[in-house]
Amino acid sequence: FDQITSISEAKIVWQPIFQKYNLTKRGLLAEGYKFNTTEYDNYIRQGAKEFIKRDTDLRIFLESLPQRKVIFTNAPEQSANEILDLLGVKDLFETVLGSDFMGDNICKPERAAFEKVLNHLNISDCRKVCYFEDSFQNLEEGGILGFSTVFIASTTLESEGRSEEELFKFNAVMKAKVGLSLRGQLPDLWQ
Repeated sequence: FDQITSISEAKIVWQPIFQKYNLTKRGLLAEGYKFNTTEYDNYIRQGAKEFIKRDTDLRIFLESLPQRKVIFTNAPEQSANEILDLLGVKDLFETVLGSDFMGDNICKPERAAFEKVLNHLNISDCRKVCYFEDSFQNLEEGGILGFSTVFIASTTLESEGRSEEELFKFNAVMKAKVGLSLRGQLPDLWQ
């Protein structure tokens, strides 16, 4: 990393690693880089409270859904729990399954990651799962498994080299923040 002196140079190194492994930390480890993974996680995830605030509308939306709620993330559980706490919705989720649960060998969008989560949660009928995601490739895998899919629009779409024209394959698309407007696209969620 000593040769990298700018953000543009860092992106040139990062992009192929992220494309291949879908998780920067996992890719760096697989490519032979040695570093303290706990320090790495703490460093890249610091400062969340400066950007993320309590979201009353999100809480109302989540409370309106009768289903059990689980977070499935490629991030460390500690980081996801911090974000949920900052948003004021942590208590609405049964559990968080992240990189600690997955280990260093699998992550979304790999089928093995989804299967590990489904087995852990004792879910045998994927048609009963509604999967919210901002990563096209992660959500695509959920759709292949039979999940109802809700794409959350973000900059991830462009960074994955996808376009809005491809979003038709998902059951719903939220271009603004997730909320009760989803009832118009997926009314069955409230039954």
